[in-house]
Amino acid sequence: MKERRHDLGARIFLVIVANLILGLGIGILRLSGFGTDPYTCMNLGVSSRLGLSLGAYQMVFNVLLFIPVYILDRKSFGVGALVNMLALGYFVEWFVALFGYAGLTIEGMAGNMPFRILFLVLGVLVVCFGIALYMFCDLGSAPYDRLPVIIEHYTHQKVKFKWARVCMDIFSTAAGFLLGSVVGVGTVVVAFFTGPIVSFFRDTAVRPLARKLGIE
Repeated sequence: MKERRHDLGARIFLVIVANLILGLGIGILRLSGFGTDPYTCMNLGVSSRLGLSLGAYQMVFNVLLFIPVYILDRKSFGVGALVNMLALGYFVEWFVALFGYAGLTIEGMAGNMPFRILFLVLGVLVVCFGIALYMFCDLGSAPYDRLPVIIEHYTHQKVKFKWARVCMDIFSTAAGFLLGSVVGVGTVVVAFFTGPIVSFFRDTAVRPLARKLGIE
């Protein structure tokens, strides 16, 4: 019983950490000025049209999207899903504000291409590691992240997770562009490489970390 409680406690802690990492990564991507990840890109476009903050809109949209995802896969529900659905948008806003207090802004970085490229690469890697970590905790995933898993399952692995994710990201990028959101190199890079990089981190970094913590 104690081992199970320790395992659950460790997973919940990692889920929170993973979403903070995700918020940091998305914030770094926004700071680079090359565009955000496709899902945030789409949500920024819609939220700006509706006059809502990213955090408020993303929370509402995630709840609506969660309904069909939950019907298809009840493993989607859990602490991990709740934290990501309700808090990630606010984490992003918090990190962007924190960067601003430190004097790091999109406008201020506009003329510094080497640092923008550095932030682009760093942001992509941080985002992908955060996704791999919180999905591995198996405490539920946000609807958008769970959809490629569901697609892989219902196609009997004929459509792999990474390719399902790529297709979804391309769709979100196109939607964000049509809604007036900033689509840049960063958005395109994340759209095409999130699936493969997440799979890489899951196998080479997250699983070894889980074994060391005794929660695999």
